[in-house]
Amino acid sequence: MLACAIDTATDDAMLMTGNERSDDGTVAPPDLAERLSPVLPLIARLVPEANERRDIPAETIEALRRSDLIRLFQPRRWGGFEADPRSFYALQNQIAEVCGSTAWVYGVLSVQAFVVALFDEDAQADVWEEDPRALVCSSFAPVGSAVPVEGGYRLSGRWSFSSGSSHAGWALLGAKLSAPDGRPGGIPLFLVPRADFAIADVWNTFGLRGTGSNDIVAQDIFVPRHRSLTLDPGIQNRRSEHRPGPPLYRMPWLYLFASSISNWAVGAARGALDGFLDVTRARVSPLSGKVAREDPAAQQAAARLLAEIDSIEAMYDRHIALLQRHVAADTVLPMRDAWLCRSQLTSALRRLTACVDALMLLQGARAIDLASPVARAWLDLSAARAHIGNDPTIATTMLGAELIGTP
Repeated sequence: MLACAIDTATDDAMLMTGNERSDDGTVAPPDLAERLSPVLPLIARLVPEANERRDIPAETIEALRRSDLIRLFQPRRWGGFEADPRSFYALQNQIAEVCGSTAWVYGVLSVQAFVVALFDEDAQADVWEEDPRALVCSSFAPVGSAVPVEGGYRLSGRWSFSSGSSHAGWALLGAKLSAPDGRPGGIPLFLVPRADFAIADVWNTFGLRGTGSNDIVAQDIFVPRHRSLTLDPGIQNRRSEHRPGPPLYRMPWLYLFASSISNWAVGAARGALDGFLDVTRARVSPLSGKVAREDPAAQQAAARLLAEIDSIEAMYDRHIALLQRHVAADTVLPMRDAWLCRSQLTSALRRLTACVDALMLLQGARAIDLASPVARAWLDLSAARAHIGNDPTIATTMLGAELIGTP
């Protein structure tokens, strides 16, 4: 029995009632905040269990599934929302204020539906026809080996960092082809059911402990050809002639994919700021008698973090609006603008982490308490900045080359 008041009898036909479609074709569901509100106390209560288990409790995932909050990027034809990405960002940040690990897993389990929607319709039916709320995890790094055979491929490999994999019925796995088979260049991706892979419990970290980002192992499994896809680079949006269907799925997949593991930093930083303000308002040094709230360094650190939160939140809004304009006009985002967006996106989490780090130095010994919201956010953000999706090195190099004119 769930510990929150969620209507478990939501009918898929009623799910979409009242949704409004914007000019760009995405949907803005009207009641998402109301759906999330009763789930947040459950998430907060289960934070210690998530850290202890090194995985999100099944109770949390079931609450998010039953309220349909993980279906924002799922196609409407399967009962999903095809929502404006900014609706997803807002929900993820509310979760991140409570638990960084849950927000991370919520992000990666949500965004996989966007990628599955790029597959053949038969593959989509394999995932969602019997269970419209089925979840998909992933590990896109092409570390596996795929051998072309009649009707498909034989796939083997071990894939790391598959967050939320224990809750998923399917996995999206990257691999190298052992022989050419006429596929276009790009990232070969394979859709695999849970029965065909094992999960190796290897996740034991100082931050994002509850994400269950374990390894996936598969050995010589058959993947039908319709469950394979070669992803384009994902930097620019695709025109309708190359990617027909709903406008949402013509947006650059890499932007949405990467933003699912970076946007949550806005919510985590908000939670850290609130925790810092609570401590600072009451803290008086037992040695000097100095009142923390009167310290200019504390005031400036809080102000800098709030300014970054506001700036980065506005950045996401501006990026999505820009991408939607190009999709609506059926024009391709110029490469310079694409790398600019990517450079800003990949640096956002690190900017917020630096600000939260400054808060840690202004709390004295209180900063090391794992129960502190500042410490929890700092550890989660410090872990997240190691992810390649939050490393601006490649994007800034490519942007600089584009500006200078380097081939």
